[in-house]
Amino acid sequence: MSPKGAKSATTPFIYLHGGGYINPIIGHHWRLIAALATENSWQVTVPLYRLAPDGDATEALTRLTALHEGVVREARVAPVLGGDSAGGGLALALALRLRDERLTGPRHLALFSPWLDVTLDNPEIPSVERLDPTLAPPGLRHAGLLWANGRDLKDPAVSPLYADPAHLCPTTVFTGTHDIFLPDCRTFAAEAGRRGVDVELYEFPEAFHVFIAATFLPESRHARRLLARRIRGGS
Repeated sequence: MSPKGAKSATTPFIYLHGGGYINPIIGHHWRLIAALATENSWQVTVPLYRLAPDGDATEALTRLTALHEGVVREARVAPVLGGDSAGGGLALALALRLRDERLTGPRHLALFSPWLDVTLDNPEIPSVERLDPTLAPPGLRHAGLLWANGRDLKDPAVSPLYADPAHLCPTTVFTGTHDIFLPDCRTFAAEAGRRGVDVELYEFPEAFHVFIAATFLPESRHARRLLARRIRGGS
């Protein structure tokens, strides 16, 4: 997706949608993608990866690695790589794979309420779960098992929280305090910072899971401005 009427898009962006690895892209994803494209003259590529149980982490990372390389060849510049929820976890897993295979990685990671650990074993999750209006661990764990399809649930391809984040590109994470993925986002950001990554975690008080996709909200508009500034190289 490119901005309507734009002569050229300045930054390629690969966006991976959420949905617990089992649900397809829906309207609020497209509204967020449109906002990102039109507000910043970004050309956004949206791969519709195969969902579980027909698809899995192994297949998705193989296909997305090839897609990322194709975008780099065509644009002649590294793209921004991002996504929401499960798509955010998949974006991080892809960046780690590109790093480990010594391929050109993204210039920036943009993670919106990312699902970083399909086990949901963080002991701080129960205290946030009672505040989360949409997500609950039992269904998520089942979806994670389907997505792993035989891989260890702590394999970084499935749960990138367990990888060493050293040498990742600059990374921006947005989440809300009423999102059960908040504790894992904090764990990731803290470890990434310790390992020398330029990482910023923005926590929005009382915000729900993937609040940024409610593009009409002031919090969403503020988050999008913060992201654009980070990608442009501002503080």
